[in-house]
Amino acid sequence: MDVSEPTPEFEALVKDIHRRWESGELPFQDALEQMMRLGREAEANQQPCNQGRVELLLGVMQGYRANLDASIRHFERARDLFERAHNRKRAIGAILNLGESYRLKGDFTRARQLFHTVSEVAVTTGMLDTQAIASCNEGLMLSSMGRCEQARDVLLKAAELTERMKAAPSSPEDAHIADEINCELYSGLATVYLRLNDPEEAWRCAIRSYRLAAAMGEPLLIGFANRAMGETLSAIMAMEHDADDTALMIDPDLPSDPDDYFRASGEAFQEIKADGEIARTMYVHALSLRARGKGMMAARKLQQAMIIFTRLGMADDAAKAARAQMDVLAVKK
Repeated sequence: MDVSEPTPEFEALVKDIHRRWESGELPFQDALEQMMRLGREAEANQQPCNQGRVELLLGVMQGYRANLDASIRHFERARDLFERAHNRKRAIGAILNLGESYRLKGDFTRARQLFHTVSEVAVTTGMLDTQAIASCNEGLMLSSMGRCEQARDVLLKAAELTERMKAAPSSPEDAHIADEINCELYSGLATVYLRLNDPEEAWRCAIRSYRLAAAMGEPLLIGFANRAMGETLSAIMAMEHDADDTALMIDPDLPSDPDDYFRASGEAFQEIKADGEIARTMYVHALSLRARGKGMMAARKLQQAMIIFTRLGMADDAAKAARAQMDVLAVKK
């Protein structure tokens, strides 16, 4: 038996628990307890790779709920366990997830170091999926830092990698993984193109993310895509643009009110209790409300978002929400 990989039966069990939680079928606490029970069994049976697989998925679950200190602890344990099992590829995956947790905490220096470490190893070993995820995460981080041209270039690099994954898959899961990455990266590109004053390209990216999310049906992806749609539609509606040209950009078969998309985003994230993403949707929604002259509603949403960000230790996001709230209140005065 290859002890450097999870046993097939164990892998099937943990993937099923994670899939049912991700789809909203299994409540978080139930999924957590089932995962932890499997982790204890793996430890008792001295199966470090099985145990590392549990720790990795626990880190993912805690990360989506923005329990970032907990997710970091799980990913560090996963990395150590995979190294004990002599599984370099899975250890690199744990380091990639560590970088994502530090990105969400706003520790961009540490996150970028980890993303670059992962990318270098992934290139030398031909791990296209890991390269694509690392590039996607780094691009989203650069967007958060306001470095939009760099963010665009890195996200487009991630898109090229996902196309290569689909053109020459190394496993049956590659096409699905590529679509998951694409859904998040195109929602991120929509925001980047808005900041680069290219609303038409932003809309194309938002629509692509939205269609992928609808086809895949995963709450997390639906949340990302709807938030991008709400943000992009708000910007298009606010443009001093020829009305006919604006109408051509907007699909008449889709909702035309940004609030509908923000509501759908919040509901999707609420389904899996992704508190950090719920707060991010509140923040982007508040900016949309402010742009539409609804300052009071915007201020309330920014206050709610700031409280959640602060509680979760998402320092960069909390600071941005605080600055935006001050701007709204200053205008009201």
